[in-house]
Amino acid sequence: MEFKLSTRKLDTVSVVDLAGRITAGEALTALRQTIRDEVAKGHNRILLNLKDVSYIDSSGLGELIMALGTVTQTICGKCGATVFKDEDGAWDSCPQCESKERKAWGELKLSNPGRQVTDLLQFTKLYSVFDVHESETDALASFKKSR
Repeated sequence: MEFKLSTRKLDTVSVVDLAGRITAGEALTALRQTIRDEVAKGHNRILLNLKDVSYIDSSGLGELIMALGTVTQTICGKCGATVFKDEDGAWDSCPQCESKERKAWGELKLSNPGRQVTDLLQFTKLYSVFDVHESETDALASFKKSR
């Protein structure tokens, strides 16, 4: 099955519907660009709907991890500026307001994983890293709880 991707907005959540095989090549490029576009638009609640995904390889899994890092990057809890760690792994003060408060910029969740995707996430122990929901309805409800 050819890889397909579409986006839609439901309330405050950007839903990215994925279909086909998420493997190296055009599929990863399209997914990466879509996540970047959503973040650039300020959409910080993203749901990846995996309902029609038939297969994810290691490259695809890496792209999902990259998407998670992009959306949940750490920002200043006071002013929202991007913050970084120093060479020793300690958080620097915010470059804009000097605050030490930190929070995640956004949330990324997965819904409707098929058997292969579920097995892959469990085998790699990433099921506990991602916020995975059995249905789109459950995932959307979990966004509302986290407001």
